[in-house]
Amino acid sequence: MKIYKLAAVLTAAMMAFSCTACSQKNSKKSKSAKKHKTSSFVTDESTADEIVTDGETDSVTAQNGVHIKQAYDLLKSDQYRIKLTYTDASGNETEITRLKDGENYYELQTNEIGTSGFITVDGTSYDFDNVCGIYRKKNSIIPISVIETVVEQDLPATDTHINAEDAKIYDVEEYTYTGGSYITVMDFYFDKETGLPAKYTTTYMVEAVNGDEGMTETRTIKEISYGSEDELLTTDGQTKNIDRSVFDLSFLSGLVDFGVMTPEQKLGYCQAIFVTSGVSAEELTSAAMNDEKLKNISYEELTSLVYTYGDKI
Repeated sequence: MKIYKLAAVLTAAMMAFSCTACSQKNSKKSKSAKKHKTSSFVTDESTADEIVTDGETDSVTAQNGVHIKQAYDLLKSDQYRIKLTYTDASGNETEITRLKDGENYYELQTNEIGTSGFITVDGTSYDFDNVCGIYRKKNSIIPISVIETVVEQDLPATDTHINAEDAKIYDVEEYTYTGGSYITVMDFYFDKETGLPAKYTTTYMVEAVNGDEGMTETRTIKEISYGSEDELLTTDGQTKNIDRSVFDLSFLSGLVDFGVMTPEQKLGYCQAIFVTSGVSAEELTSAAMNDEKLKNISYEELTSLVYTYGDKI
């Protein structure tokens, strides 16, 4: 199944909240599910965007929102482990596991087509993609979550988009980002007993494109463990030791370093991976890709092509 294309209409929204599924592609019944990258995280551009409100003073903001502040403190813990399910606007699901250990960070994303992720060890970061068989070194730090962004940017609290039925089950806090012709509404649903996040939705509304209905992504929290000094406290009151095996970088030796490929090597590698993944010449033509462009293709472009047009590998 091909991935539905929303990239054009969500470009502005991604400037503020670059989530896993914000770069969405067209879907085809014969192809596999879409690729998800760094779900729930924002880019540095978001901190530079001006926060626009209607000029009114809100009685509740992210600074005094009880539950989101607790979630913020959890994400600032020295160590945590979170497992969640990300569901995009078309219903495609991605399982995501995140582990933070001091300055080290690991994220693995798994969907129908395969696995990919991001890792930071001892100050050095890498993107890796097991579907395309590549990795790249990055100058990057631990990504910033949507929750952290809401608090740190002091986004205004609203109540325009809360699901009434879910509000009977959970405590709810909603925050809205407005910039230019787009609005991003984030509804956070917290467990009434523990106060921990149970799920949250992000709805992107772009003026003159998707109107009031918008495109909604949902993240459902499956497990949260947090703590320090190697011992994590789970939501059911149990303790577990942190698993540092995920920070072993030896797995990169089984992947190709995309960052050091020459143009000719990129061309040959792309041609080979397209054959393996079932990306056709017609599909490459429709994506305006030719040999010269493939020689200078970026990491993002290659992974996007394979996840958009490729079959399961």
